[in-house]
Amino acid sequence: MYNVYINERLIRFMDLKGSIQGGDLILRLNGNESAAVLKQLLDAFDMNKMVGELYFQCVNLSASWATFCSLFQIMEAAGGLVRNDKSDLLMIFRNGRWDLPKGKIEAGEEKDTAAIREVFEECGVAMLNLTDGPFVTYHVYPYHEHHVLKITYWYNMDCSDDAVPKPQQEEGITEAKWMNKDEVENALPQAYVSIAQLVRQYYLTN
Repeated sequence: MYNVYINERLIRFMDLKGSIQGGDLILRLNGNESAAVLKQLLDAFDMNKMVGELYFQCVNLSASWATFCSLFQIMEAAGGLVRNDKSDLLMIFRNGRWDLPKGKIEAGEEKDTAAIREVFEECGVAMLNLTDGPFVTYHVYPYHEHHVLKITYWYNMDCSDDAVPKPQQEEGITEAKWMNKDEVENALPQAYVSIAQLVRQYYLTN
């Protein structure tokens, strides 16, 4: 199953065995649809704001997903759900949203290495230990004349660095702070839907 967010709205690709719980519109894909046909469906979804969630039931999930990916420029990133010794979560505030530290994977760089590097660069904290992951999120956004499918690999991390986080202001980050679970819950309405879902699944429920 693949969950993709486009303009804060969910598109889910699932196989025929998947349980349908939700979805305002459910369409079946055989796997032999052309990229042009799939783009028409996506454009129709984009124009119809009454449909909050679109589910694709796929006869051949891998084929349908590959066709979907072919419509976009792919960008890979990595980041972390970072906890300190009090089990507080490290969050950043950027462009009016609460977010998690993450960034683009450099050419030839391993995903886990990129995740640690980005946390250090964006928040100034070190002494990071990966404990779990990766968990993958997908979202689409416009970039110049193209649309990008951003694939982000997330890792749970423990941090034993007691330094105060320092936001990387040149990247538009105005705050970097540790939050307890109550503070995180209060911040999530001001986060992207995909980030809120990730935090609820891998932090608030653990």
